[in-house]
Amino acid sequence: MISANYFRVWATVLTAILASILLCVVVFTTGAGAQVLPLSGKTVVIDPGHGGSDSGATYTSPTGNKLYEKDQNLDVAYKLKDLLQASGARVYMTRGGDPAGNADDCNPDDATLSNTNRYVCANSLKAAHPGTYVLVSIHMNGSTNTSADYTTTLFGKWRKDKELANTMFGSLSTLPAANDKGGTIATRTPYSFASGVLLKSNMPATIAETVFITNDKEGQLLSDVTGARQQQIAEALKVGTENYLTTH
Repeated sequence: MISANYFRVWATVLTAILASILLCVVVFTTGAGAQVLPLSGKTVVIDPGHGGSDSGATYTSPTGNKLYEKDQNLDVAYKLKDLLQASGARVYMTRGGDPAGNADDCNPDDATLSNTNRYVCANSLKAAHPGTYVLVSIHMNGSTNTSADYTTTLFGKWRKDKELANTMFGSLSTLPAANDKGGTIATRTPYSFASGVLLKSNMPATIAETVFITNDKEGQLLSDVTGARQQQIAEALKVGTENYLTTH
């Protein structure tokens, strides 16, 4: 006859085995596999347009306050950097970041850069840290017509850049319109542009002409101290970058 102690011993053993199996399942489902972020292993070089002695387009408020494109581009760039890093990307900046503490960020915040400086920075980063790269150059448009306002993207080489430009354009097209009528921002179809930043970078690249800083309504939104409009732009750029890199 099998004793009661025998059953108790085997019950204890089986309980321990089941506990081990459950622990393995928990570790497998919540461990390293679950920590993979959408942009893990991908690299983005952010290029804030203008800088230094090159202010870019300017918005002047009715009270005489001025917004300079170079500053707005940098603000959006920092917001985009945070979003991309949270999504798992490695992020470098042609202008901005921390060149003193991180030698891989090429230039200080307010550096005056040529197109050559920009693409050389991006190409040297890829040479030093190989991997899957894109280059996103952030700009705001300008016009003497203060009612002009649309979003668009530019590409250099059709095979290298056009798909990234189109993908980024798709996400920027969802930006809320700056006017009081609701809806989304007006658009201009992406087009080819002979910029060295695009043509000479050895990675897919696009120039995002996000909004018109000279538009009265856009200028007012960008002047808001909460930075809400800049955050909207950064989030649209993040979505476009992520949509592209998760399929390439």
